Amino acid sequence: MSDTFSITQLGTIAVFLSVLIGIMVLVRRYKEPLTKQLGSQRRIKLMEDTPIGANERAKLIKVDGQTFLIVSAKNQSPVVVPFDAVPFDALDAKDSDTASSAKQITAPKIKSAGKSADKSATKPDTKSASNTPFLEAMKQARLRNPNLGLDQS
Repeated sequence: MSDTFSITQLGTIAVFLSVLIGIMVLVRRYKEPLTKQLGSQRRIKLMEDTPIGANERAKLIKVDGQTFLIVSAKNQSPVVVPFDAVPFDALDAKDSDTASSAKQITAPKIKSAGKSADKSATKPDTKSASNTPFLEAMKQARLRNPNLGLDQS
């Protein structure tokens, strides 16, 4: 054999590389529909993942139609809180029959020394119309576990 490439070898390489580049372009173009079609069989969906602090993260996931908030911090076990997108103000106003259903989460009572802190915990939020489900989940996590370090600062 000679040391140079023949025209058929160069043609084969050119065709092979053009097919690979064509496949790459098609995959990039149809990436979104392919992931939706192939990912529809998943039972767990990550809705949001947000860093809270340097070593803390909050994740909002949906499992079989139920939403959960997972708060994890370094050197601590993660906290999993079932999350229902009902604001706390609406939960306090509901009847005891509907609030005791299995899917509803009631706001825990927080013991405080001063009455002003107790009023601020139950005070309705003026921005509740613009709150997202993630912000509501963060409120629930702060109320359920005040020692985790999820302060609003």
